[in-house]
Amino acid sequence: MTSSHESTSLSRRSLLAFGGAATAGIAAATLTATPAWATPSNAGIDRPKDQGRMLRELRELEQSSSVRIGVHAVARGERRAFRYRADERFPMCSLFKPIAAAALVQERGYDDEYWSTPIPFTEDDLVQDSLVLAELDPRQASPEQLADAAIRFSDNTAGNLLLRELGGPSAITAFAASLGATDTRLDRWEPELNDAVPGDLRDTTTPDDIALLYSALILEDAAGVLASSRLREWMLRCQTSGPRIRAGLTPPYELADKTGGGSYGVVNDAGVLWRPGAAPLTLVILTRTDRPDAVRNNEVVAEATRIVVGR
Repeated sequence: MTSSHESTSLSRRSLLAFGGAATAGIAAATLTATPAWATPSNAGIDRPKDQGRMLRELRELEQSSSVRIGVHAVARGERRAFRYRADERFPMCSLFKPIAAAALVQERGYDDEYWSTPIPFTEDDLVQDSLVLAELDPRQASPEQLADAAIRFSDNTAGNLLLRELGGPSAITAFAASLGATDTRLDRWEPELNDAVPGDLRDTTTPDDIALLYSALILEDAAGVLASSRLREWMLRCQTSGPRIRAGLTPPYELADKTGGGSYGVVNDAGVLWRPGAAPLTLVILTRTDRPDAVRNNEVVAEATRIVVGR
């Protein structure tokens, strides 16, 4: 990598230097997620009182919802982050899609012919939750269309075709590791990668890693200026986060984010938030349960957003 990689590695040390090692048990997990939030000028909060409130309210939210929550929030330019279960593993689900698009833009971004040339696919390629590609006739889509459908609408077939262009799921693991996110791995394709079975390390990540990756890719040009520009364009117009992070925010704001969801009630949302008078805030909220019959609870993500960002 170029100097962007070096910058990202420094960013990882900054992001992760404040939480300490995780210990076993639920109580230990919450206590070791000691937050050190951004300065009041950036966050508009009183540090000690607000940190204690956020930790207490997140614990209460977990207890009332029976959902395990992981949070990483850090303002750009700040060395300190608010972290809650931030080094625990959660199913990644569709949060891989911006990473895949960024890797492809880094590799082929200035090849205009490539991005506009249709790529054929078949009926056998279509998988569930592919509302955009299922409507295409003939069955073909350009890489531009694939990235747009995968990120803005979380189209699963589009996500698989992006992975195919990159050489498969292992390309996401390698690309994430090249940016310093060594606890992120993608092993399977859509929709199996959303199985989210507790204890299965396949297709998992951590709030720390997603915060590192999204900060690096969207704000720090880690995959190049074009990649960060395109990701902002796609993610700012995300169509799937209305009941999640966006439901917990009060305008005015702009949010470039990506959602994900899976079995065992997994609901994820992560991105970068811009508000007037404040530094960009990278916000990651991942959830999971141990119950195979759990339904996805979008309100948990919305309420966690209110707790961390403010009502």
